[in-house]
Amino acid sequence: MNRYLLIIFPIIFSLLIPIYLVETDYEFRAEVRELLIDFGLKEPPTRPYSESDNSPIVYHALNTEIKTIIPDKLNLNSKQIPDKLVIPSGTYTYYGNTYNLVDEGLYRFILPLEKNEQRIVFDGKNINSLMSAVAWIYSHGNSDNSKNIEELNFKALNSKIFGTCGTISIWIEDLLESNDIKSRVVQTLTLDDWNTYDNGHTMIEVYRVDLQKWILYDLDNNAYFLKNGIPLSLIEFIDVVKHDNYEIYLLATDTTLDVSNFVANNDYEYAFYAESVYANENTLKIWYERVIQVPMISEDKFSYFTTNNVEERKQMESYASHHKFLSIDEFQSKFYGNLD
Repeated sequence: MNRYLLIIFPIIFSLLIPIYLVETDYEFRAEVRELLIDFGLKEPPTRPYSESDNSPIVYHALNTEIKTIIPDKLNLNSKQIPDKLVIPSGTYTYYGNTYNLVDEGLYRFILPLEKNEQRIVFDGKNINSLMSAVAWIYSHGNSDNSKNIEELNFKALNSKIFGTCGTISIWIEDLLESNDIKSRVVQTLTLDDWNTYDNGHTMIEVYRVDLQKWILYDLDNNAYFLKNGIPLSLIEFIDVVKHDNYEIYLLATDTTLDVSNFVANNDYEYAFYAESVYANENTLKIWYERVIQVPMISEDKFSYFTTNNVEERKQMESYASHHKFLSIDEFQSKFYGNLD
């Protein structure tokens, strides 16, 4: 009896090993399947779909809302989407479909696995729609910091832009100027202990003709700021940050941080720290308390700042020789007009 077991057991074992491999090793199973198909012993799998079945997707993004754009009836007067970032409202054709782009804001055109495009529709009616579109395009990082304005405009035709606060502020200033909108890059600095990575912030102020005042936008954080429903300027924002007496209005709800590519020159990854800032409105406000302490606006060869504290003035002047002090009234008069 034992002699028969010794003969039969290896045979059974040798038969079970391939069965086990076929059941557990997916790569092995795939190779066997391909061989069987090659020898005509198995039918190749049939798929009910292919990439050619993918249809275009078009959506409109404005502030916190996304709306799918449904193709309209064929319009012989429709135009191909221009090869420039900011375009007027109108009827446009994308992969054989016609779309009415009637509202200002960002439009994205997607043919999955083949092509992405995006355009800002702006007719000069609502500056916030333009700022919202840029906020949707831009996320905080640094992989595009070395690009010039022309390169950023070109990349933005079909991709997000990843840069720091200075990069987006300079880019949007150029974009606003090309649309005859008055703006200026502004900065803030901290009076707390300095480190090597987070001592201030750069933003953009836009002169809103409809409000007859300068309005501060922090597009790096998709935001502008209000107190009692009134949008704030830089000098006004400095004051309310001290008392946490303001509201944040979101211009976009895109992915705000380029987590995987936000690295320093020594390959240090900023993601852990950056997420502590961008986690929610409360963490952002805590960060603002650090970096939004002294306002500064550059003109010609000087960066003008103001404070009513003598020690703070000395501290600011010690940072750089081009930092030039103005009293609060002088600063207000030079950059915002007289208080009265």
